[in-house]
Amino acid sequence: MKIPENHAGGDSSFQAGKVPRRNPWYKSLRLQILALMLLCYLIPTVLLGCYLGSVLLESTLEKTEAALSSGAEYAITLCGQNIDQAVELARGATYDGELADVWAQHAAGNMGDAAYLGRSRSYLERKYGRNAQFLFAAYIPVDNAELFMYNRSGQEEALLYQRIAHSQVARVGETLDTKSQFLQVEDQVYLVRNLMNLRMERYGMLVLGIDQEKMLAPLYELADAWDAQVQLRLGQSGDLRVDWDSLTEGLSDFDAQSVSFFIRRSSRDDQLDVRLIVSRERIYGEMIALRRMMTCLLVMLIPILMLIGVFVHRRIIRPITLLSEASRRIEAGELGATVPMHGGDELGDLGVAFSKMSRRIAALIDKTYKEEIALRDAKIQAMQSRINPHFINNALESINWKARMEGSEAISTMVESLSVLLNASMARRNRRMVPVSEEAVVAQAYFYFVKQRFGDHLTVHQHLDSDALDAQVPLLTLQPLLENAVEHGIGPAGGGTIELNVRCGEDRVLVEVVNSGRPMDAEDRARIDAALSGDSQGGTHLGLSNISNRLRLIYNGKAEIRVFQDEKGRTRVRLSIPRSAGKEEA
Repeated sequence: MKIPENHAGGDSSFQAGKVPRRNPWYKSLRLQILALMLLCYLIPTVLLGCYLGSVLLESTLEKTEAALSSGAEYAITLCGQNIDQAVELARGATYDGELADVWAQHAAGNMGDAAYLGRSRSYLERKYGRNAQFLFAAYIPVDNAELFMYNRSGQEEALLYQRIAHSQVARVGETLDTKSQFLQVEDQVYLVRNLMNLRMERYGMLVLGIDQEKMLAPLYELADAWDAQVQLRLGQSGDLRVDWDSLTEGLSDFDAQSVSFFIRRSSRDDQLDVRLIVSRERIYGEMIALRRMMTCLLVMLIPILMLIGVFVHRRIIRPITLLSEASRRIEAGELGATVPMHGGDELGDLGVAFSKMSRRIAALIDKTYKEEIALRDAKIQAMQSRINPHFINNALESINWKARMEGSEAISTMVESLSVLLNASMARRNRRMVPVSEEAVVAQAYFYFVKQRFGDHLTVHQHLDSDALDAQVPLLTLQPLLENAVEHGIGPAGGGTIELNVRCGEDRVLVEVVNSGRPMDAEDRARIDAALSGDSQGGTHLGLSNISNRLRLIYNGKAEIRVFQDEKGRTRVRLSIPRSAGKEEA
């Protein structure tokens, strides 16, 4: 049901043709719920990401570095003890003096080569042969390098040394002084030391073949525990291609897949540098596993969120949207609008109640509107019936007066004019709106009667625009205005001039009735204002009161009527009527 335009009242939202203004997009409930769901998903994701990326990563790094550092320090301490033991054993060959005595006896000619060789080998076997860190032990006299003496248990390694490293070791010995030196030739590591007598004369060199697996076993065990690659430097042995002096101790990046841990141990005779290269997955294993678990969890949440979104859309957003759209349709005037919702939950019950309420409102407004129309028609007809007796009395009085004075055929003309007036006042065709041309005929008939009454004392001027003749005005609009001018202006003054002007503007019809009779006084002004406000209880200015009430009912306040005195002292009644509204009423 659409609300008729003349029933819309003062609420502009119910006027036909107006579409209710929709809320801005950012106030949409659908978008707000979607934003809330995204926030519920993104906030934990961001927080967990920040926690994993900063707090947990830093904690993992600290724990990993601490574990790796403590393990490396322990391992390098054990390795250092092995190294120190080897260095001390090498130093003991100088300080115990046994090899120095054998060399001195051989040099003095008191000992032959065989005895010299036998006693030296016995010393090497007894001193170094049982130590698992040494692959072999060799003694080379400076004055007779061809007497290469070694322990029997290390024969194979000693012969390998003689073949690949003896010349290089001999050159190192010339500049070694009294310190021990670790030296690497190919894959073999040797501990080299010059042998001095009490006079600090160099009489030979001690070479110990180092078993790296035994000496550095704690480091290799640590590397196996961390699945790490070991790089080390011991004196002049180890991985000499690494720029060891540029490294800083601790954990640092190595490449995209690995990190390195560097630690250094220094002593008087040697320096041990160790770098462990560990894969990132091994370092951050727990964190990577947690990250993968969180990623899987967040990915699994996406379909759950989608299901929640579908549920919210179907069970909450869609019903609310239907209710909102139906509300807008009702606001636009489509009473009785319903929503396709059924009971079962709170929103379903709300939709059912909304539809029932909408239909009931439509029925009530339809009933009220019909009652209002009937009441308005009754009021208009009642007003018109109040006009008729008042006017007929005046007309009959004029006819009676004329019959007495003249007894002429003019009575016939007066009767014809009276017929016109009676037909207009009785509204036999049941019309409330008539063209201005018909109202002009009624006015002409009324002027005839009035001129019969006042004769030459009354002058009438009519100005009707041709384009205004078809304009629609309420029935019996001009005649009551003219009657009011005669009764309250011309009559008391005994004559005067009446002007009837009707012209048509772009969207309004303007009617003016001007009389030069008795001017208005304060009492007249008060009565006129009361009549224009709809108060006809005083019994005066009945025509103005009727016209004002009828215009208010028909045009809903869009018509205007004014009564005022112009600069010449004449009384003007000005009526402004909407032209389009008049056509629709017609």
